[in-house]
Amino acid sequence: MRFSADHRPIETARGQEFAGLARTLFGNVRLDFTAADEEKSSMLSAMLGACRLTRLEADRHMVFGERVTARPDDPDAIKLILQAEGSASITQGGLHAPISTDALVIYDPRRPYVLTNSTPVRQLLLQLPRQALPQAAVERLAAPFTAHAEYDGMCGILLSLMETTMHEIGHLDEARRSSVGQTMIDLVRTMIGEGRPEGLVANPLDLLLARIKDFIAGNIARPDLTVAMIARRMGCSVRYVYRAFETARLTPSDYIWDLRLQQAAARLRKAAGHSGEISEIAFALGFSSSAHFSRAFRARYAVSPSQWRKAALL
Repeated sequence: MRFSADHRPIETARGQEFAGLARTLFGNVRLDFTAADEEKSSMLSAMLGACRLTRLEADRHMVFGERVTARPDDPDAIKLILQAEGSASITQGGLHAPISTDALVIYDPRRPYVLTNSTPVRQLLLQLPRQALPQAAVERLAAPFTAHAEYDGMCGILLSLMETTMHEIGHLDEARRSSVGQTMIDLVRTMIGEGRPEGLVANPLDLLLARIKDFIAGNIARPDLTVAMIARRMGCSVRYVYRAFETARLTPSDYIWDLRLQQAAARLRKAAGHSGEISEIAFALGFSSSAHFSRAFRARYAVSPSQWRKAALL
C-alpha cells in the first residue's frame, strides 16, 4: 500500500506483500521464509530527502543478495542495518558479522551477501545514495563495516536518530525529513572516517548528476526510461533527481529527449540511406513512433530527419 504525507510517498506492506515491496525498495533480492510465518511480516518505509529509512518486522528468514542491481530500475544504494530486536548476521566478502542491538552494520549490496535472521526480528534499514560517500569509503565496503554505540559516540547518536525519526515520521514535513536525511549521511561519513572532504565537488548534487547522466546514456534506448526509474536506481527521491538538474536549468525529461535527438542526428549522418533507416533509428532510441520522432527532430533542428540525412549524403 502507498499513501502520501506532504506529497512524499510512504510505503507499507504486510504478509504476502512484504517480499514484493522488499524487492521494490532493496533491489533484486530473494527472501526465504522456509517454515516460518510470512504473514507476520510488516514494513513501513519513507524517503528522507536523499535517503530512505525502513522499519520491518518479520519472522525468521534469509535474504539472498546476489545481483541486486540486475534491472535498470533496481535501487543502487549503500545499506545500513540497525537490529532493534532479534538475532541476525550477514555474510559478505568472506566475513561473517553478527548484527547486534547496540551496533550498526554498513554494507554495499552490490557485492553478493546473505543476511540470516535466525529469530523473529525488528530492524531499521537506512539506504544512502552511493555518491553520498567518498569513493574510497565505498571501496572499503568489500566486507561489512560494523560500528558499536559503546565505542563510537556517532553510532549512538545515529541509532537514536533512526529510532526517533521512524516514530515521528508521520509528523515530519518534507523539509524536516530532508534535513534529517542529510544529518544521517553526515553521521555515517564521520563514523567510517570520512567527514566532509575538502577539494572534492563542493555540491554533492554534481556527483549525483554525473551518475544520472551515465545511467541515462546506458539506457537511452529504453522507451520506459523515466525519472522514477532513475530515482530508484540512484537510491534517492524523485525530487533529488530534479534538484540535480537545476544547475543546468533542465528537467530530467528535457535532458533525455535532447540526448536522444543528438544521438539520432549523429546516426542519421552515418546512415546508409535505405528507406527504413529513419524509423529504425527512432525506435532504437526510445521514440514511440516515427511521427513523434519527426516532430521532435524538426523542432530541434528545423529540418525533417530525411532532409538531415540527405544533407549528410551530399
